[in-house]
Amino acid sequence: MSFLKTDFATVRQLEKKTRVFFEWGVGLLAVGLVCTFILGILGGVLLLVGAVTILAGIVWTSVLGKEASKSVFCPYCTSKNDVYQSIQLFDCDICKRPIKFSADGEAMRVLDIGTDLAR
Repeated sequence: MSFLKTDFATVRQLEKKTRVFFEWGVGLLAVGLVCTFILGILGGVLLLVGAVTILAGIVWTSVLGKEASKSVFCPYCTSKNDVYQSIQLFDCDICKRPIKFSADGEAMRVLDIGTDLAR
């Protein structure tokens, strides 16, 4: 299942990405409902596509939501991130800074040589 979640490392990122499915699905349902009264068959097709889009979003979210995650606090801003177990490097959901895990599983800062040494 990890091949399905290549664009995100945390649960919050998953929620943001799958939100698009539901926005498009609801939009298509609304347009399809209006078009059903005006154009008939085209409205029915849009209703069907909207329903399939919402169903695909539900299935995708439920499949990806089954992977185990762990709560990690950002070493920069101390915000809580729910990170998937298979992830070793991710960006904080709040401050967007890179975080990696040490050998013992602790979250630690990623040293950016260009900017961190200048401080």
